[in-house]
Amino acid sequence: MRSPFRSLNFLSVLLAGALVLSLVLNGFLLYSHPLVAADYDDLQETEADLRLTQRLLARCQADHQQQDSLLAHGITPPQPVPTATTSVQ
Repeated sequence: MRSPFRSLNFLSVLLAGALVLSLVLNGFLLYSHPLVAADYDDLQETEADLRLTQRLLARCQADHQQQDSLLAHGITPPQPVPTATTSVQ
């Protein structure tokens, strides 16, 4: 008859082997490819786009906060000036 410790030992060895294999494969996949040098032109362009977007967002938020405060005090906000991109209805 088989001992329960023998089957438990086999399962422990099998689990340990799967763990070691997983660690080795993950290590190989993570470190086998050399790090690619960053393309600094693209990075600078992306950073410039981010800064522009942040400035536009801050300006938009300030405009809306000013408009909300004017509405809270009962003052009508100034009408927007039509531009080439907006049409007058």
